[in-house]
Amino acid sequence: MASAVSNIPLPYRILLLYFEPLAALNGALLIHFFPSRYLLGMSPRATSLSYNAESQVVYDQLSACYIMFAFNQGVVLRQTSDLRVWKALVLGMLLCDLVHLYGSWTAMGTDMFVNPLLWRLEDWVNLPMLYGPGALRLGLLLEVGFADGKGTRKKL
Repeated sequence: MASAVSNIPLPYRILLLYFEPLAALNGALLIHFFPSRYLLGMSPRATSLSYNAESQVVYDQLSACYIMFAFNQGVVLRQTSDLRVWKALVLGMLLCDLVHLYGSWTAMGTDMFVNPLLWRLEDWVNLPMLYGPGALRLGLLLEVGFADGKGTRKKL
């Protein structure tokens, strides 16, 4: 299967085929089994009393979305070298990242969101996990690092 995606530059393959599917699966398990911990990590205003078991269905549905991400990245992308398919899935992930960032911004407030000195440990995990992979997603969409027709790599 690795040969099916050999035309995709290695940094994108490492991120999208290995790192992120494992991270998404970890997130799915955290959301389902420890929703209170997940909520505390996502919202600086949450307290240990914020979780309501009657809302577990929402956490389970979010967990299902994370499982879908893990499957799409870890399985579907391995099946094709068609860059159009990769770009379609990656664009969807980038849109999700942008909505996730918006949610973080509304939960944190502008002053905290733009000032890393005010971030909690959870924010230092959450936000770089959006910025870094988001930048690589954008790079893939722009085909940065891909060989052009002459065998040279495209640069931004």
